[in-house]
Amino acid sequence: MKNNMRNGIWKRAFLFGVVCVLAFVVMGCSEKGAWAVLDSETAEAIDADFRGKVRKLEDGELFVAACKVEIQEDGSISSSSPSSKAPLKDSDLIPVIYTEDTKFYVRDVPDDGGEGQDREGSFSDLELHMIVDMKGEFGNDGFHPSEIRMLKL
Repeated sequence: MKNNMRNGIWKRAFLFGVVCVLAFVVMGCSEKGAWAVLDSETAEAIDADFRGKVRKLEDGELFVAACKVEIQEDGSISSSSPSSKAPLKDSDLIPVIYTEDTKFYVRDVPDDGGEGQDREGSFSDLELHMIVDMKGEFGNDGFHPSEIRMLKL
């Protein structure tokens, strides 16, 4: 009887361990599923569905770190992103999958913080640590923009 009790406890502990490991695996695998566009009010305020900070540019590929964007009580917009000096793993970056139909714009933002003017741009205008506002949607493999607006501060 003592042996049966010990086996029962061991089986329960083993099952609990398996359930915990599976929960961590599911959380890790669903992390990319947590990617989301901005809420409609914020998206309308910045005229974009998603804001990111360019963290990796190579061979025509673009990867961004997500920026947090909030509308303050006074109506102003605050935005924060990971520090440019903070090392990020590739798995923390969001791939931006653009096509030949994606429109690129550069917005030069005046020193006084007023609205800037958009001019046509291209992938070659992108710079590391630049903020980009994008219209589009998320897929399983990253963000699919119809428009990328680069903010030149």
